[in-house]
Amino acid sequence: MPEYIQHFPAPFLDDIVRGRCLPFVGAGFSLNAKIPRGKKMLDWDGLGKQVAAALPEYQYTTALEALSAYSHEFSRVKLVEFLSSALLIATIQPAKPHEEFCRLPFDRVVTTNFDFLLEQAYARINRYCIPLVAEDQLAVGDPQAGVRLLKLHGDLHHPNRLVVTEEDYDAFLGSLPLLATHLASLLIDHTAFFIGYSLDDPDFRQIWQVVKERLGALRRPAYVLQVGAAPNLVARYERRGVKVINLPKSSSKSYGDVLETVFRELREYWTSQVISQSTSTELEPQAELSLPPTAQSRLAFFSVPTRYAALYKSRIYPIAEQYGFSPVMAAEVIAPGDSLMAKVYALIEKSAVVVADLSSANTIFEVGMVLSKEGMAKPLILIAEDQASVPFDLSNHIVIRRPRSLDDESTTFTKALESAFAKAFEKISPALEDEPSRLISKKEYRAAVIAAFSLMEHELRQYLELVGLDTFSSRSSLGSLMEIARSREIFEPKLFEKIRMHASMRNRIAHTRAEVSAQQAKALVRDLSTAVARVREANLTLRSTGPAQKASHAG
Repeated sequence: MPEYIQHFPAPFLDDIVRGRCLPFVGAGFSLNAKIPRGKKMLDWDGLGKQVAAALPEYQYTTALEALSAYSHEFSRVKLVEFLSSALLIATIQPAKPHEEFCRLPFDRVVTTNFDFLLEQAYARINRYCIPLVAEDQLAVGDPQAGVRLLKLHGDLHHPNRLVVTEEDYDAFLGSLPLLATHLASLLIDHTAFFIGYSLDDPDFRQIWQVVKERLGALRRPAYVLQVGAAPNLVARYERRGVKVINLPKSSSKSYGDVLETVFRELREYWTSQVISQSTSTELEPQAELSLPPTAQSRLAFFSVPTRYAALYKSRIYPIAEQYGFSPVMAAEVIAPGDSLMAKVYALIEKSAVVVADLSSANTIFEVGMVLSKEGMAKPLILIAEDQASVPFDLSNHIVIRRPRSLDDESTTFTKALESAFAKAFEKISPALEDEPSRLISKKEYRAAVIAAFSLMEHELRQYLELVGLDTFSSRSSLGSLMEIARSREIFEPKLFEKIRMHASMRNRIAHTRAEVSAQQAKALVRDLSTAVARVREANLTLRSTGPAQKASHAG
């Protein structure tokens, strides 16, 4: 059971699912990094106190004032060198909380941190990240090809862009007007989500000043993530117009452990809600999308360049269908919100196999999303042009070389695809076999109906392949497959009528939230089990006989 998701307000969760949440990552989040033995990671106040100790006859007040005084006394160059050393830039590494945060399907992230932990965490989980430091970067690049990380106050690789002294803060809005305007424009229709900030943090105060100056009373709600915050602190945030998501402290978990769990729960909630609220333009993928998260799906998610979409649908979809899969592309699914990344991530989560053509930046990025899944075990079929390089270590996945044009006929390419889909289906076949009964026992009656039909459909397609009608099989609807079984006397009239009535129920629940009773589901699963047994008997006969017997069935 989730530990923390119930502490998140419903409006915030709705914004997350609809892709209308903009996370801001502050210095407090960096405290969760992996730190070399004997070293200590400093928060903002600790940084100020350490720099103050190096100033002669200096009375510490705030970190910002101390850093400004150090820069004035010893030069900005020495301040940058001090920050690089004190923040352990060369030795710290991202930890589990960073990786779990980076697995969330945000397409934009804002940070005021000077370090590189987020970039390193995105690289570690194979997700492409584009750090934005200068204003001229804002207009360049494809936002669908990676996570855009807006480093609002620069970083230690760009010392002239650092916002770290009083002078820097005072000049920020005037010296970087496009950056401030860009941030304000994002916050017009995105809810701010602050992670790793305190009320006294100058980064937080300046961001909120930008919001108030540019948007005033029409600003969207903002939230800050806290763990075990005292009532007076919650009240102070509320007075400033920021709602606190106050998570309970745990005696057995550190702050980092709590964040790791929170981000994992948010990702699971996000992807499950995107799927449950999505609609496919095709019946078969829609039926698979309607399955609960615990059910084995037959979805084959295709990540292909737009220019090849039509060719994949006409040439490769039939092969996937022939081997029991229900193929789908992101463009064929209507999902809540405007975040393509969230939709793709949700489809990847739901799919049984992922097929990717590595001939565009977007598809390579989506492969990175697949590989970012911790313990990723689902089959990944990669298709690359002859001599094309593969940008990942894919020793555990299938890589198929294709002709430079999909219009070219290639028996080798087709056979390699058939073999890949056959192996992929072998992995899920045992789960599909037991799925209807398992779902009945868990009272997932809608899912049991869809799983039972999926099993029967697979067996019918196997039958048509055995009798030499596999080309027709891949283009045919479930109704057509059932009619073929009836006409060849695999289904006797009484059984056929029962299945036909059950099919109406299956089609209805695939597109609506209509309920199914236990009695209806059990009767359907029983009748379809009989139908599957009939088809398997026919298939077994065909496999044991010669071409003449198969020809008679095909006729």
